[in-house]
Amino acid sequence: MHRDGPAIEAEGLRKRYGATEALAGLDLTVPAGTVCGLLGRNGAGKTTAVRVLSTLLRPDAGTARVAGADVRR
Repeated sequence: MHRDGPAIEAEGLRKRYGATEALAGLDLTVPAGTVCGLLGRNGAGKTTAVRVLSTLLRPDAGTARVAGADVRR
């Protein structure tokens, strides 16, 4: 596990479900050693973002690293 740098770093994450754009270019940086909460209305993309960051879904575009690991790999 890579310990230098942010715990989570995402740039331009995008995910579509048919005509619905669930993530429209999410940019997020969470410093190591901090706690982060995701807030938003229903349908804002919170669950999709967590699923992409936890490797349960592949993003359609963008990059993300969690603890230094690329979520696409």
